[in-house]
Amino acid sequence: MPSVRPTEYQRTVLSMPEECNLLLAGGRGGGKSVAIHMLAIRHCEQYGFLAKVLIVRETYEALEQLENDFHSMCIDAYGDRVHRNKSEGSFTFPNGAVVRFAQLAEQKHYKKFQGKSFTLLIVDEYGEITNPKWIKLLVSNVRGPKAVKKRVIYAANPGGAQHGHLHFEYIAKAPAWTPFEKNGRYWVVCPSTWRDNPHIDQEEYLKNLKEACGNDEELFKAWDTGDWNIARGAYFAGALEESVHMLPNSRWPVQKLTSAWHPYVAMDWGAGAPCITYICAESPGVMGFPKGSLILCDELAICDKNDLNEGLRWPPSKLADAVKQICERWNCPPEGVGDDAYGIEDSLLLTLQEHGIYLNKPKKERIAGWSKMRNMLVAAKERKGKPGLWISERCKYFWETVPFLQRDESYPEDLVTDGPDHGADAARYGVMNLGRMAWSGGIACDY
Repeated sequence: MPSVRPTEYQRTVLSMPEECNLLLAGGRGGGKSVAIHMLAIRHCEQYGFLAKVLIVRETYEALEQLENDFHSMCIDAYGDRVHRNKSEGSFTFPNGAVVRFAQLAEQKHYKKFQGKSFTLLIVDEYGEITNPKWIKLLVSNVRGPKAVKKRVIYAANPGGAQHGHLHFEYIAKAPAWTPFEKNGRYWVVCPSTWRDNPHIDQEEYLKNLKEACGNDEELFKAWDTGDWNIARGAYFAGALEESVHMLPNSRWPVQKLTSAWHPYVAMDWGAGAPCITYICAESPGVMGFPKGSLILCDELAICDKNDLNEGLRWPPSKLADAVKQICERWNCPPEGVGDDAYGIEDSLLLTLQEHGIYLNKPKKERIAGWSKMRNMLVAAKERKGKPGLWISERCKYFWETVPFLQRDESYPEDLVTDGPDHGADAARYGVMNLGRMAWSGGIACDY
């Protein structure tokens, strides 16, 4: 590979086994974009005409700058021996390898690649992508000859639209630089900050970074240190901590709950929005959980995996079957609390009763509910014997959304309602249902 003078960080990235996909995740200015260019060039050097590289970004303006920077690197490494087709956004190397740059923000962009294959897919600024649906579809195009080691590489800064998704799916899975398995492939998170980049005026860069963040101290901390454990204006900031409140599967395995745990379901439903259902258990005061504590044991999340704010529009009969299956797994009666949404011929709760699911209407006291939920989270942290709230690792939708839900700036006691708040709502219903009337075979009873 021609000399392109990598930094120490970039050399470490280049040393990662090719069997591992990479997430270059850290603060700003660490040299991630240059690192992905180096990875692309090395891939072309290794596999020659078999190498088909695609590098995408969401906005055209950012893509154009990325492409121009890549062109400069090619000139530095190859002179004029790499042919650039500016109209197609492609670069053809002397050995026949091809690198293409493309915008990917909506379906019409993705359609250009249907049926095509790439041996290396690179997504720059993944954290800023509005809808990752098209990226995930594009990953299926990563295929090619057996002789080529296929790979996916993402680069992202904390604080963007996909912060929660990237944190839950990658950052929190393993320590930095440590391979972990995800969907049959190994991944490595490779963090960096501006301190890892000797090619910038660091004093000037830090000054500009502070100005770019305005008065957002959390965002500055994230961009400065590469810390993904931030919650910019998040409603549950300071109360909800993954290290405290997430119950790993090893500590909370699937088990048949006894009646002493008073198991019940809590559901948030929407016609076009996600439907989130939790298996709730009220602690009788064992296993280190104070009496009256709430455990969200498991989750049924009916939503578009590529859009956490979009539902799948299941009919009530299909929803009821899925709820009964998860209830059977935990020995939880198909009873509890759920919102009484309209939009079908009869109210949802009456329709679900016909299919054997018995739900009471929730106490929709938003502010009181959020306050109780926060107090129980704090109690779990303080460990002073007060009832707390814990959430199983299985509750993926919860962990991917709730920690990052924002306050309503015009009404700080509440959170914004245009985000993926469905898991938070279902959890609130569960909290407010503690000790309340529940159903048993369609007959109201008091636990």
